Amino acid sequence: MKSITFFLAVPAILCLSGGFVYAQHGHDAGGATAGAGIHGDSGMHENANKSGTANSTGSSPKTATSQLTNNQHLDTALTKALGKLVPPGGLAMACQGYSNLGRCVSAIHVANNRKLDFFCLRKAMTGEALPSTDTTLCNVTQTNLKLGQAIQTLDPNADFKAEATKGVKQADTDIHDASHSQT
Repeated sequence: MKSITFFLAVPAILCLSGGFVYAQHGHDAGGATAGAGIHGDSGMHENANKSGTANSTGSSPKTATSQLTNNQHLDTALTKALGKLVPPGGLAMACQGYSNLGRCVSAIHVANNRKLDFFCLRKAMTGEALPSTDTTLCNVTQTNLKLGQAIQTLDPNADFKAEATKGVKQADTDIHDASHSQT
């Protein structure tokens, strides 16, 4: 009888613990300092893995710039979707230093929404130097910050959690629409 109880109890425990592990897995919507949600942090959507790559071969992660230069359709469609929000020099140049496309597009939206200099925000998030044509005084001392932290650094009066979430949602929509467009 003890062995039957044991064999019934083990699968039940495994099933229950599997549900617990799944529930503990990060499913955030991108608030606070996370800086990005499912699309915003992955840089792409659907088939993206944790490294920000939308591939299944396990090859090295693609940066935002390489995603754009390797997919001209995405670059064109996303540039069209962002319109006047695209910083000078084009989208690929603006996204230099970003680990994935979602973070870059989120930053573009936040910079526009909060009237922040995009290149200062990029410097805070990536450490990437300002373009030589940007004459903005950029008092960024910390780099490699998440989106929410960068917003808080550049605009201490902003509701950085709400602004990060808003930027991520806007980026998710743009990336999704651009990757599914026919143009």
